Amino acid sequence: MKYTDAHCHITAPLCDSNIIAQICNTTTEADWEKLIEIANDQTRICIGIHPWYIQTATDGWVERMYKILQSNPHIMVGEIGIDKYHPDIDKQIELFITQLEIAIELNRPAHLHIVGAWDKLLHILGKYKKLPPIIVHGFNGNRDIMSQIANRDIYFSYKLRDSRISDTARIAVATKILVESDCDTCANQLQILTKTTREMARMRGMPVAELNEQINQNFQRVINYV
Repeated sequence: MKYTDAHCHITAPLCDSNIIAQICNTTTEADWEKLIEIANDQTRICIGIHPWYIQTATDGWVERMYKILQSNPHIMVGEIGIDKYHPDIDKQIELFITQLEIAIELNRPAHLHIVGAWDKLLHILGKYKKLPPIIVHGFNGNRDIMSQIANRDIYFSYKLRDSRISDTARIAVATKILVESDCDTCANQLQILTKTTREMARMRGMPVAELNEQINQNFQRVINYV
């Protein structure tokens, strides 16, 4: 089977013939140009400032991000978000909203990192009537959280962690499921994608090939948006 990787931090083109496409995210501005250099139809990229690295944001970063996105219509926004267990939550929220509003204005999918801050995310998203596709990477929210955001154009991306996946993978709408490696090198990328897809298929009681085909269709829908 051929796989797609909805979220990784690899700074190189595809390195395995069994992976047909990947979405590579940045965490700091220093990574932006590195990814722009490798972007192609199989390696789609996102630029953004991760909530763990808000201290790296320097004067003019908003204008630079906006200019890059304007000049490159296929680039998405990410990885952005809010992490309750990291410092300066108010500053995290400020940068998150700024980047989310850029994604909304330019109509680009956004890749989110949300940990322990679902209440804040729900409050923020509730302010906007229309959103571009949102990919919640490594989704770890509960069923209630999923039900509250499932009516928006939101995708739930999963990765096998310690041989487990969130129980929400059993009930997530099939057209909104993605699989990710979250790797920063390609060494274990295929293995993670393969094991995650197999475990999700087992949880959902369906053939692996059928689920994988649906995941790949979902992936294509996201990247074809831009």
